[in-house]
Amino acid sequence: MIVGDVNIETNRLKKKDSTKKNNFTTQLKDYFTEYSENSGIHGIKYLGEQNRTISEKIWWFIALLAALYLCVTLIIRTYQKWESSPVIVSFATKETPIWQIPFPAVTICPETKSLPTAFNYTDMLYKKLQNRPVTEDEELKFSYIASLCTYHPELTYNLNDFVDAENMFEFLEKVSPKFLENISDCFYMGHAYNCSDIFTPIVTDEGLCYAFNLLNREDILSDTVLHYNNYHSLTKYRAEWSLEHGYKNSAGKNTYPRRALHAGALFDFELKIQTLDNELDFTCGSSIQGYKIQIHHPAMLPRVKQQHFRIPLDQAVIAATMPTMIQTSEAVKSYKPERRQCYFPSERNLKYFKIYTQQNCQIECKTNYTLKVCGCVDFYMPREKGTKICGAPLKVCMQEAEDQLLSEGIETNIRHVQGLQVKNDILHQTINKCDCMPECTSMTYIVENSQSEWDWVRKYQFDPEYSQFNKSKMHMSYLQVFFKGNQFITSERNELYGPTDFLANFGGLLGLFTGFSLLSSVEILYYLSLRLICNIKLYGIRYWSGKHE
Repeated sequence: MIVGDVNIETNRLKKKDSTKKNNFTTQLKDYFTEYSENSGIHGIKYLGEQNRTISEKIWWFIALLAALYLCVTLIIRTYQKWESSPVIVSFATKETPIWQIPFPAVTICPETKSLPTAFNYTDMLYKKLQNRPVTEDEELKFSYIASLCTYHPELTYNLNDFVDAENMFEFLEKVSPKFLENISDCFYMGHAYNCSDIFTPIVTDEGLCYAFNLLNREDILSDTVLHYNNYHSLTKYRAEWSLEHGYKNSAGKNTYPRRALHAGALFDFELKIQTLDNELDFTCGSSIQGYKIQIHHPAMLPRVKQQHFRIPLDQAVIAATMPTMIQTSEAVKSYKPERRQCYFPSERNLKYFKIYTQQNCQIECKTNYTLKVCGCVDFYMPREKGTKICGAPLKVCMQEAEDQLLSEGIETNIRHVQGLQVKNDILHQTINKCDCMPECTSMTYIVENSQSEWDWVRKYQFDPEYSQFNKSKMHMSYLQVFFKGNQFITSERNELYGPTDFLANFGGLLGLFTGFSLLSSVEILYYLSLRLICNIKLYGIRYWSGKHE
Protein backbone atom coordinates (compact mmCIF):
# COMPACT_ATOMS: atom_id res chain seq x y z
CA MET A 1 0.00 0.00 0.00
CA ILE A 2 2.84 2.32 0.83
CA VAL A 3 4.46 1.76 -2.58
CA GLY A 4 1.20 2.42 -4.36
CA ASP A 5 0.64 5.63 -2.46
CA VAL A 6 4.16 6.81 -3.42
CA ASN A 7 3.53 6.15 -7.13
CA ILE A 8 0.21 7.97 -7.00
CA GLU A 9 1.89 11.00 -5.35
CA THR A 10 4.74 11.00 -7.92
CA ASN A 11 2.32 10.92 -10.85
CA ARG A 12 0.33 13.76 -9.28
CA LEU A 13 3.46 15.94 -8.95
CA LYS A 14 4.54 15.21 -12.54
CA LYS A 15 1.06 16.09 -13.76
CA LYS A 16 1.18 19.31 -11.71
CA ASP A 17 4.59 20.29 -13.21
CA SER A 18 3.35 19.49 -16.72
CA THR A 19 0.28 21.60 -16.11
CA LYS A 20 2.49 24.50 -14.99
CA LYS A 21 4.67 24.16 -18.10
CA ASN A 22 1.68 23.92 -20.39
CA ASN A 23 0.11 26.90 -18.62
CA PHE A 24 3.27 29.08 -19.09
CA THR A 25 3.62 28.08 -22.76
CA THR A 26 -0.03 28.82 -23.38
CA GLN A 27 0.19 32.16 -21.61
CA LEU A 28 3.31 33.10 -23.67
CA LYS A 29 1.60 32.15 -26.92
CA ASP A 30 -1.48 34.12 -25.99
CA TYR A 31 0.58 37.14 -24.97
CA PHE A 32 2.59 37.09 -28.23
CA THR A 33 -0.61 36.67 -30.25
CA GLU A 34 -2.11 39.69 -28.54
CA TYR A 35 1.02 41.74 -29.27
CA SER A 36 1.18 40.66 -32.92
CA GLU A 37 -2.46 41.61 -33.46
CA ASN A 38 -1.82 45.15 -32.21
CA SER A 39 1.76 45.73 -33.45
CA GLY A 40 2.43 48.13 -36.31
CA ILE A 41 5.60 46.26 -37.42
CA HIS A 42 5.07 44.54 -40.77
CA GLY A 43 4.91 40.72 -40.76
CA ILE A 44 4.67 40.24 -37.00
CA LYS A 45 0.92 39.58 -36.98
CA TYR A 46 1.33 36.61 -39.34
CA LEU A 47 3.79 34.98 -36.96
CA GLY A 48 1.34 35.31 -34.05
CA GLU A 49 -1.70 33.79 -35.72
CA GLN A 50 -2.49 30.49 -33.95
CA ASN A 51 -4.74 28.84 -36.54
CA ARG A 52 -2.27 29.03 -39.46
CA THR A 53 0.04 26.39 -40.90
CA ILE A 54 3.72 26.20 -40.01
CA SER A 55 4.72 26.75 -43.66
CA GLU A 56 3.00 30.16 -43.69
CA LYS A 57 4.80 31.18 -40.52
CA ILE A 58 8.16 30.04 -41.93
CA TRP A 59 7.44 32.09 -45.07
CA TRP A 60 6.85 35.26 -43.06
CA PHE A 61 9.74 34.55 -40.71
CA ILE A 62 12.16 34.34 -43.67
CA ALA A 63 10.66 37.47 -45.22
CA LEU A 64 11.03 39.35 -41.92
CA LEU A 65 14.67 38.21 -41.56
CA ALA A 66 15.48 39.30 -45.12
CA ALA A 67 13.94 42.72 -44.53
CA LEU A 68 15.85 43.11 -41.28
CA TYR A 69 19.11 42.08 -42.97
CA LEU A 70 18.73 44.64 -45.76
CA CYS A 71 17.65 47.30 -43.29
CA VAL A 72 20.61 46.74 -40.93
CA THR A 73 23.06 46.61 -43.86
CA LEU A 74 21.91 49.96 -45.23
CA ILE A 75 21.90 51.53 -41.75
CA ILE A 76 25.51 50.40 -41.21
CA ARG A 77 26.55 51.89 -44.56
CA THR A 78 24.83 55.17 -43.72
CA TYR A 79 26.58 55.28 -40.36
CA GLN A 80 29.97 54.53 -41.92
CA LYS A 81 29.46 57.35 -44.40
CA TRP A 82 28.48 59.70 -41.59
CA GLU A 83 31.48 58.61 -39.52
CA SER A 84 34.10 58.78 -42.29
CA SER A 85 33.00 61.92 -44.15
CA PRO A 86 30.55 63.97 -42.11
CA VAL A 87 31.59 67.25 -43.78
CA ILE A 88 30.88 68.39 -47.32
CA VAL A 89 32.23 71.52 -49.02
CA SER A 90 29.57 73.39 -50.97
CA PHE A 91 29.11 76.82 -52.47
CA ALA A 92 27.55 79.57 -50.42
CA THR A 93 24.04 80.69 -51.26
CA LYS A 94 25.08 84.27 -52.04
CA GLU A 95 28.15 86.09 -53.31
CA THR A 96 30.58 87.95 -51.08
CA PRO A 97 31.64 91.53 -51.96
CA ILE A 98 35.40 92.05 -52.14
CA TRP A 99 35.32 94.96 -49.69
CA GLN A 100 34.71 92.42 -46.91
CA ILE A 101 38.19 90.91 -47.41
CA PRO A 102 41.63 92.55 -47.51
CA PHE A 103 43.56 93.30 -50.65
CA PRO A 104 46.25 90.63 -50.98
CA ALA A 105 49.67 91.09 -49.45
CA VAL A 106 52.36 91.49 -52.13
CA THR A 107 55.89 90.34 -51.27
CA ILE A 108 58.69 91.26 -53.70
CA CYS A 109 62.18 89.75 -53.62
CA PRO A 110 65.07 90.93 -55.84
CA GLU A 111 66.89 88.19 -57.74
CA THR A 112 70.18 89.94 -57.01
CA LYS A 113 71.26 89.18 -53.44
CA SER A 114 74.50 91.15 -53.42
CA LEU A 115 75.39 94.20 -55.46
CA PRO A 116 78.67 93.59 -57.34
CA THR A 117 79.76 97.08 -56.38
CA ALA A 118 79.33 96.23 -52.68
CA PHE A 119 80.44 92.56 -52.64
CA ASN A 120 81.26 90.70 -55.85
CA TYR A 121 79.83 87.24 -55.27
CA THR A 122 80.81 86.05 -58.76
CA ASP A 123 84.51 86.78 -58.27
CA MET A 124 84.50 85.11 -54.87
CA LEU A 125 82.70 82.04 -56.24
CA TYR A 126 85.30 81.49 -58.94
CA LYS A 127 88.10 81.99 -56.42
CA LYS A 128 86.58 79.26 -54.28
CA LEU A 129 85.99 76.93 -57.21
CA GLN A 130 89.60 77.37 -58.34
CA ASN A 131 90.93 76.96 -54.78
CA ARG A 132 92.54 80.38 -54.84
CA PRO A 133 93.35 81.90 -51.45
CA VAL A 134 90.78 84.15 -49.78
CA THR A 135 90.93 86.04 -46.54
CA GLU A 136 88.97 85.00 -43.47
CA ASP A 137 86.74 88.06 -43.78
CA GLU A 138 86.02 87.29 -47.46
CA GLU A 139 85.26 83.66 -46.58
CA LEU A 140 82.79 84.75 -43.90
CA LYS A 141 81.00 87.25 -46.12
CA PHE A 142 80.89 84.78 -48.98
CA SER A 143 79.24 82.22 -46.70
CA TYR A 144 76.55 84.76 -45.81
CA ILE A 145 75.62 85.28 -49.47
CA ALA A 146 76.03 81.56 -50.26
CA SER A 147 73.18 80.83 -47.84
CA LEU A 148 70.85 82.61 -50.28
CA CYS A 149 72.31 81.39 -53.56
CA THR A 150 72.40 78.14 -55.50
CA TYR A 151 74.08 75.46 -53.43
CA HIS A 152 77.50 74.24 -54.60
CA PRO A 153 78.30 70.94 -52.85
CA GLU A 154 81.91 70.97 -54.06
CA LEU A 155 82.76 74.04 -52.00
CA THR A 156 84.36 73.77 -48.56
CA TYR A 157 84.39 76.37 -45.82
CA ASN A 158 86.99 77.00 -43.14
CA LEU A 159 84.40 78.44 -40.78
CA ASN A 160 82.40 77.58 -37.71
CA ASP A 161 79.15 75.69 -38.24
CA PHE A 162 77.11 78.54 -36.78
CA VAL A 163 76.88 82.22 -37.70
CA ASP A 164 76.16 85.37 -35.75
CA ALA A 165 72.68 86.52 -36.76
CA GLU A 166 73.22 90.21 -36.15
CA ASN A 167 76.43 90.35 -38.20
CA MET A 168 74.86 88.31 -41.00
CA PHE A 169 71.80 90.49 -41.43
CA GLU A 170 73.77 93.67 -41.03
CA PHE A 171 75.98 92.54 -43.92
CA LEU A 172 73.05 91.37 -46.08
CA GLU A 173 71.27 94.68 -45.60
CA LYS A 174 74.46 96.52 -46.57
CA VAL A 175 75.10 94.67 -49.84
CA SER A 176 71.52 93.96 -50.99
CA PRO A 177 69.85 96.14 -53.67
CA LYS A 178 68.32 99.36 -52.38
CA PHE A 179 64.80 98.35 -53.23
CA LEU A 180 63.01 101.20 -51.49
CA GLU A 181 65.14 103.67 -53.44
CA ASN A 182 64.54 101.91 -56.75
CA ILE A 183 60.72 101.71 -56.65
CA SER A 184 58.57 104.65 -57.68
CA ASP A 185 55.07 105.69 -58.75
CA CYS A 186 53.25 103.55 -56.19
CA PHE A 187 49.46 103.75 -56.60
CA TYR A 188 46.67 102.03 -54.70
CA MET A 189 42.97 102.38 -55.51
CA GLY A 190 43.80 105.29 -57.78
CA HIS A 191 45.74 107.27 -55.12
CA ALA A 192 49.48 107.90 -55.05
CA TYR A 193 51.51 106.75 -52.04
CA ASN A 194 55.07 107.15 -50.86
CA CYS A 195 56.56 103.73 -51.68
CA SER A 196 58.72 103.70 -48.55
CA ASP A 197 55.62 104.14 -46.38
CA ILE A 198 53.68 101.16 -47.71
CA PHE A 199 56.53 98.63 -48.02
CA THR A 200 58.33 97.04 -45.11
CA PRO A 201 61.47 94.86 -45.23
CA ILE A 202 60.98 91.22 -44.22
CA VAL A 203 63.26 88.18 -44.04
CA THR A 204 62.07 85.23 -46.16
CA ASP A 205 63.66 82.11 -47.61
CA GLU A 206 64.76 84.38 -50.49
CA GLY A 207 66.66 86.69 -48.17
CA LEU A 208 65.74 90.32 -47.64
CA CYS A 209 62.39 91.05 -49.33
CA TYR A 210 59.73 93.75 -49.10
CA ALA A 211 56.04 93.29 -48.32
CA PHE A 212 52.92 95.38 -48.92
CA ASN A 213 49.72 94.99 -46.83
CA LEU A 214 51.19 92.33 -44.55
CA LEU A 215 50.17 92.14 -40.89
CA ASN A 216 52.63 93.39 -38.32
CA ARG A 217 55.05 90.84 -36.85
CA GLU A 218 53.43 91.20 -33.40
CA ASP A 219 50.13 90.02 -34.96
CA ILE A 220 51.68 86.94 -36.64
CA LEU A 221 54.71 85.83 -34.61
CA SER A 222 54.81 84.89 -30.93
CA ASP A 223 56.34 87.25 -28.40
CA THR A 224 59.23 84.81 -27.77
CA VAL A 225 60.45 84.98 -31.39
CA LEU A 226 63.57 87.07 -31.95
CA HIS A 227 63.36 89.89 -34.50
CA TYR A 228 66.05 91.63 -36.51
CA ASN A 229 66.15 95.42 -36.44
CA ASN A 230 63.00 96.95 -37.90
CA TYR A 231 62.22 94.05 -40.23
CA HIS A 232 58.53 93.21 -40.58
CA SER A 233 57.61 96.08 -38.27
CA LEU A 234 54.57 98.28 -38.87
CA THR A 235 54.43 100.57 -35.87
CA LYS A 236 51.87 102.97 -37.33
CA TYR A 237 49.34 100.32 -38.39
CA ARG A 238 47.00 98.40 -36.09
CA ALA A 239 45.34 95.29 -37.50
CA GLU A 240 41.53 95.29 -37.51
CA TRP A 241 41.15 92.02 -39.40
CA SER A 242 41.63 88.33 -38.64
CA LEU A 243 41.44 85.33 -40.92
CA GLU A 244 38.75 83.62 -38.85
CA HIS A 245 36.45 86.56 -38.06
CA GLY A 246 37.21 89.04 -40.85
CA TYR A 247 37.12 92.79 -40.26
CA LYS A 248 35.90 94.15 -36.96
CA ASN A 249 32.55 95.93 -36.94
CA SER A 250 34.34 99.12 -35.96
CA ALA A 251 36.68 98.97 -38.99
CA GLY A 252 36.04 101.74 -41.49
CA LYS A 253 36.86 102.12 -45.15
CA ASN A 254 40.45 103.19 -44.51
CA THR A 255 41.59 100.38 -42.24
CA TYR A 256 44.50 97.95 -42.09
CA PRO A 257 45.11 95.62 -43.76
CA ARG A 258 43.78 97.68 -46.63
CA ARG A 259 40.41 96.71 -48.02
CA ALA A 260 39.80 95.95 -51.66
CA LEU A 261 37.25 98.69 -52.35
CA HIS A 262 36.71 98.22 -56.07
CA ALA A 263 37.64 95.80 -58.83
CA GLY A 264 39.25 96.46 -62.18
CA ALA A 265 42.49 97.89 -63.50
CA LEU A 266 41.52 101.45 -62.58
CA PHE A 267 41.55 100.47 -58.88
CA ASP A 268 44.79 98.55 -58.77
CA PHE A 269 48.06 98.39 -56.90
CA GLU A 270 50.92 99.34 -59.17
CA LEU A 271 54.55 100.33 -59.03
CA LYS A 272 57.68 100.70 -61.15
CA ILE A 273 61.09 99.25 -60.29
CA GLN A 274 64.38 100.59 -61.61
CA THR A 275 67.42 98.33 -61.88
CA LEU A 276 70.88 99.47 -62.92
CA ASP A 277 72.72 97.17 -65.28
CA ASN A 278 75.89 97.15 -63.17
CA GLU A 279 73.86 95.91 -60.18
CA LEU A 280 72.92 92.59 -61.78
CA ASP A 281 74.41 89.29 -60.63
CA PHE A 282 73.97 86.18 -62.82
CA THR A 283 75.66 83.52 -60.68
CA CYS A 284 73.91 83.67 -57.31
CA GLY A 285 70.59 82.25 -58.40
CA SER A 286 69.12 81.52 -61.79
CA SER A 287 70.23 83.50 -64.80
CA ILE A 288 66.75 85.07 -65.01
CA GLN A 289 67.06 88.58 -63.72
CA GLY A 290 64.30 90.64 -62.17
CA TYR A 291 62.11 90.05 -59.13
CA LYS A 292 60.10 87.24 -57.55
CA ILE A 293 56.55 88.02 -56.42
CA GLN A 294 54.24 86.17 -54.06
CA ILE A 295 50.60 87.17 -53.59
CA HIS A 296 49.06 85.86 -50.36
CA HIS A 297 46.67 86.84 -47.58
CA PRO A 298 48.02 89.30 -44.97
CA ALA A 299 48.16 86.78 -42.07
CA MET A 300 50.49 84.33 -43.85
CA LEU A 301 54.25 84.47 -43.58
CA PRO A 302 55.52 84.40 -47.19
CA ARG A 303 57.61 81.56 -48.61
CA VAL A 304 58.67 83.17 -51.86
CA LYS A 305 61.11 80.45 -52.89
CA GLN A 306 58.28 77.91 -53.14
CA GLN A 307 55.41 80.03 -54.48
CA HIS A 308 56.09 82.93 -56.80
CA PHE A 309 55.92 84.40 -60.27
CA ARG A 310 58.49 86.70 -61.84
CA ILE A 311 58.79 90.28 -62.98
CA PRO A 312 61.51 90.23 -65.65
CA LEU A 313 63.53 93.27 -66.59
CA ASP A 314 62.00 95.68 -69.10
CA GLN A 315 58.67 93.88 -68.81
CA ALA A 316 55.18 94.97 -67.74
CA VAL A 317 53.47 92.29 -65.65
CA ILE A 318 49.74 92.37 -64.94
CA ALA A 319 48.32 90.07 -62.21
CA ALA A 320 44.52 89.78 -62.23
CA THR A 321 43.49 88.06 -59.01
CA MET A 322 40.33 86.36 -57.80
CA PRO A 323 39.98 85.31 -54.15
CA THR A 324 38.87 81.85 -53.10
CA MET A 325 37.63 81.46 -49.55
CA ILE A 326 36.44 78.46 -47.53
CA GLN A 327 34.48 79.03 -44.34
CA THR A 328 33.13 76.54 -41.81
CA SER A 329 29.61 76.53 -40.40
CA GLU A 330 28.94 76.59 -36.67
CA ALA A 331 27.42 73.10 -36.78
CA VAL A 332 30.75 71.60 -37.89
CA LYS A 333 32.64 73.03 -34.89
CA SER A 334 31.31 70.23 -32.70
CA TYR A 335 33.16 67.62 -34.76
CA LYS A 336 36.71 66.65 -33.91
CA PRO A 337 39.40 68.16 -36.17
CA GLU A 338 40.29 64.70 -37.53
CA ARG A 339 36.73 64.27 -38.79
CA ARG A 340 36.29 67.70 -40.34
CA GLN A 341 39.94 67.78 -41.54
CA CYS A 342 40.71 71.33 -40.47
CA TYR A 343 41.72 73.36 -37.42
CA PHE A 344 40.21 76.45 -35.89
CA PRO A 345 42.85 78.86 -34.49
CA SER A 346 41.63 78.24 -30.94
CA GLU A 347 42.19 74.48 -31.32
CA ARG A 348 45.80 74.49 -32.45
CA ASN A 349 48.47 76.60 -30.77
CA LEU A 350 51.80 77.04 -32.49
CA LYS A 351 55.06 77.74 -30.73
CA TYR A 352 56.31 80.49 -33.02
CA PHE A 353 53.04 81.87 -34.45
CA LYS A 354 49.97 83.52 -32.98
CA ILE A 355 47.88 82.65 -36.03
CA TYR A 356 47.36 79.08 -37.15
CA THR A 357 47.56 78.55 -40.89
CA GLN A 358 48.70 75.46 -42.73
CA GLN A 359 51.75 77.25 -44.10
CA ASN A 360 52.72 78.69 -40.70
CA CYS A 361 52.43 75.18 -39.26
CA GLN A 362 54.67 73.79 -42.02
CA ILE A 363 57.30 76.48 -41.36
CA GLU A 364 57.26 75.64 -37.65
CA CYS A 365 57.46 71.91 -38.35
CA LYS A 366 60.42 72.41 -40.66
CA THR A 367 62.09 74.64 -38.06
CA ASN A 368 61.67 72.09 -35.25
CA TYR A 369 62.91 69.21 -37.40
CA THR A 370 65.96 71.13 -38.64
CA LEU A 371 66.76 72.05 -35.04
CA LYS A 372 66.51 68.36 -33.99
CA VAL A 373 68.72 67.11 -36.82
CA CYS A 374 71.29 69.90 -37.22
CA GLY A 375 71.23 71.63 -33.83
CA CYS A 376 70.42 74.94 -35.49
CA VAL A 377 67.90 76.58 -37.86
CA ASP A 378 68.15 78.35 -41.20
CA PHE A 379 68.48 82.12 -41.24
CA TYR A 380 64.86 82.82 -42.26
CA MET A 381 63.21 80.44 -39.77
CA PRO A 382 61.62 81.80 -36.58
CA ARG A 383 63.74 81.14 -33.52
CA GLU A 384 63.86 81.83 -29.82
CA LYS A 385 66.69 83.20 -27.73
CA GLY A 386 69.58 80.73 -27.58
CA THR A 387 68.76 78.98 -30.86
CA LYS A 388 71.72 78.96 -33.24
CA ILE A 389 71.66 79.80 -36.94
CA CYS A 390 73.25 77.30 -39.31
CA GLY A 391 76.15 78.51 -41.38
CA ALA A 392 77.19 77.52 -44.90
CA PRO A 393 79.07 74.38 -43.69
CA LEU A 394 75.73 72.96 -42.47
CA LYS A 395 73.90 73.63 -45.74
CA VAL A 396 74.03 69.91 -46.55
CA CYS A 397 72.51 69.01 -43.19
CA MET A 398 69.64 71.46 -43.65
CA GLN A 399 68.85 70.16 -47.13
CA GLU A 400 68.96 66.56 -45.98
CA ALA A 401 66.69 67.43 -43.05
CA GLU A 402 64.13 69.01 -45.40
CA ASP A 403 64.23 66.03 -47.78
CA GLN A 404 63.93 63.60 -44.89
CA LEU A 405 61.04 65.53 -43.38
CA LEU A 406 59.08 65.40 -46.63
CA SER A 407 59.85 61.76 -47.44
CA GLU A 408 59.31 60.46 -43.90
CA GLY A 409 56.05 62.42 -43.61
CA ILE A 410 54.72 60.79 -46.78
CA GLU A 411 55.94 57.35 -45.65
CA THR A 412 54.20 57.81 -42.28
CA ASN A 413 50.91 58.66 -44.00
CA ILE A 414 51.24 55.61 -46.26
CA ARG A 415 51.86 53.34 -43.27
CA HIS A 416 48.77 54.80 -41.58
CA VAL A 417 46.68 53.99 -44.66
CA GLN A 418 48.08 50.47 -44.85
CA GLY A 419 47.49 49.88 -41.15
CA LEU A 420 51.19 49.28 -40.45
CA GLN A 421 53.05 50.27 -37.31
CA VAL A 422 54.55 53.76 -37.41
CA LYS A 423 58.08 54.37 -36.19
CA ASN A 424 58.23 56.03 -32.79
CA ASP A 425 61.74 57.41 -32.41
CA ILE A 426 62.42 61.06 -31.49
CA LEU A 427 62.57 62.29 -35.08
CA HIS A 428 59.36 60.54 -36.07
CA GLN A 429 57.65 61.92 -32.98
CA THR A 430 58.62 65.40 -34.21
CA ILE A 431 57.12 64.61 -37.63
CA ASN A 432 53.92 63.21 -36.12
CA LYS A 433 53.46 66.37 -34.05
CA CYS A 434 53.32 68.45 -37.24
CA ASP A 435 49.79 67.43 -38.26
CA CYS A 436 49.48 70.50 -40.49
CA MET A 437 45.87 70.26 -41.63
CA PRO A 438 44.27 73.23 -43.42
CA GLU A 439 42.76 76.05 -41.42
CA CYS A 440 38.96 75.93 -41.18
CA THR A 441 38.75 79.45 -42.59
CA SER A 442 41.20 79.70 -45.46
CA MET A 443 41.74 82.26 -48.16
CA THR A 444 43.90 82.16 -51.26
CA TYR A 445 44.22 84.29 -54.36
CA ILE A 446 44.13 82.79 -57.83
CA VAL A 447 46.43 84.85 -60.05
CA GLU A 448 46.22 85.17 -63.83
CA ASN A 449 49.44 86.66 -65.19
CA SER A 450 50.15 88.41 -68.43
CA GLN A 451 53.33 90.21 -69.44
CA SER A 452 54.72 92.05 -72.42
CA GLU A 453 57.75 94.01 -73.48
CA TRP A 454 57.77 97.51 -72.07
CA ASP A 455 59.50 100.18 -74.11
CA TRP A 456 59.90 102.53 -71.21
CA VAL A 457 62.66 104.47 -73.01
CA ARG A 458 60.17 105.86 -75.49
CA LYS A 459 57.58 106.48 -72.82
CA TYR A 460 59.98 108.62 -70.76
CA GLN A 461 62.05 110.05 -73.63
CA PHE A 462 61.00 113.58 -72.72
CA ASP A 463 61.26 113.07 -68.98
CA PRO A 464 64.50 114.69 -67.75
CA GLU A 465 64.72 112.19 -64.89
CA TYR A 466 65.05 109.23 -67.29
CA SER A 467 66.38 110.82 -70.47
CA GLN A 468 69.99 110.15 -69.50
CA PHE A 469 69.39 106.39 -69.22
CA ASN A 470 68.95 103.74 -71.86
CA LYS A 471 68.48 99.98 -71.82
CA SER A 472 72.23 99.35 -71.80
CA LYS A 473 72.59 101.14 -68.47
CA MET A 474 69.26 100.80 -66.71
CA HIS A 475 66.22 98.56 -66.77
CA MET A 476 62.71 99.23 -65.61
CA SER A 477 59.88 96.86 -64.72
CA TYR A 478 56.20 97.45 -64.08
CA LEU A 479 53.75 95.56 -61.83
CA GLN A 480 49.98 95.91 -61.69
CA VAL A 481 47.73 93.89 -59.33
CA PHE A 482 43.94 94.16 -59.23
CA PHE A 483 40.79 92.16 -58.54
CA LYS A 484 38.85 90.79 -61.50
CA GLY A 485 35.35 91.17 -60.03
CA ASN A 486 33.46 93.03 -57.32
CA GLN A 487 32.00 89.80 -55.87
CA PHE A 488 33.13 86.23 -55.50
CA ILE A 489 31.50 82.99 -54.39
CA THR A 490 32.81 81.52 -51.16
CA SER A 491 32.72 77.85 -50.23
CA GLU A 492 31.54 76.50 -46.91
CA ARG A 493 32.09 73.33 -44.92
CA ASN A 494 28.71 71.99 -43.84
CA GLU A 495 27.39 68.81 -42.30
CA LEU A 496 26.83 66.01 -44.78
CA TYR A 497 24.83 64.17 -42.12
CA GLY A 498 23.96 65.89 -38.88
CA PRO A 499 22.46 63.96 -35.94
CA THR A 500 18.97 64.93 -37.14
CA ASP A 501 19.71 63.82 -40.71
CA PHE A 502 21.19 60.54 -39.55
CA LEU A 503 18.19 59.88 -37.28
CA ALA A 504 15.84 60.65 -40.19
CA ASN A 505 17.72 58.24 -42.47
CA PHE A 506 17.83 55.63 -39.73
CA GLY A 507 14.09 55.90 -39.09
CA GLY A 508 13.31 56.07 -42.81
CA LEU A 509 15.11 52.79 -43.51
CA LEU A 510 13.40 51.08 -40.56
CA GLY A 511 10.02 52.38 -41.71
CA LEU A 512 10.67 51.35 -45.34
CA PHE A 513 11.60 47.74 -44.58
CA THR A 514 9.69 46.93 -41.38
CA GLY A 515 7.22 49.74 -40.68
CA PHE A 516 9.10 50.41 -37.44
CA SER A 517 8.62 53.79 -35.78
CA LEU A 518 9.38 55.46 -32.47
CA LEU A 519 6.01 54.37 -31.11
CA SER A 520 6.85 50.79 -32.10
CA SER A 521 9.74 50.83 -29.63
CA VAL A 522 7.43 52.36 -26.99
CA GLU A 523 4.94 49.61 -27.73
CA ILE A 524 7.56 46.87 -27.27
CA LEU A 525 8.70 48.43 -24.00
CA TYR A 526 5.06 48.65 -22.87
CA TYR A 527 4.40 44.95 -23.54
CA LEU A 528 7.61 43.94 -21.73
CA SER A 529 6.97 46.01 -18.60
CA LEU A 530 3.86 48.02 -17.79
CA ARG A 531 1.27 45.71 -19.39
CA LEU A 532 2.73 42.67 -17.59
CA ILE A 533 2.60 44.43 -14.24
CA CYS A 534 -0.98 45.59 -14.78
CA ASN A 535 -2.12 42.09 -15.90
CA ILE A 536 -0.69 40.57 -12.74
CA LYS A 537 -2.48 43.15 -10.60
CA LEU A 538 -5.76 42.61 -12.44
CA TYR A 539 -5.80 38.82 -12.91
CA GLY A 540 -3.06 37.46 -10.66
CA ILE A 541 0.28 35.83 -11.39
CA ARG A 542 -1.42 32.77 -12.88
CA TYR A 543 -3.02 34.77 -15.69
CA TRP A 544 -0.17 37.25 -16.39
CA SER A 545 -0.95 37.19 -20.13
CA GLY A 546 -4.39 38.66 -19.50
CA LYS A 547 -6.18 35.47 -20.69
CA HIS A 548 -8.28 33.84 -17.95
CA GLU A 549 -11.23 31.44 -17.55
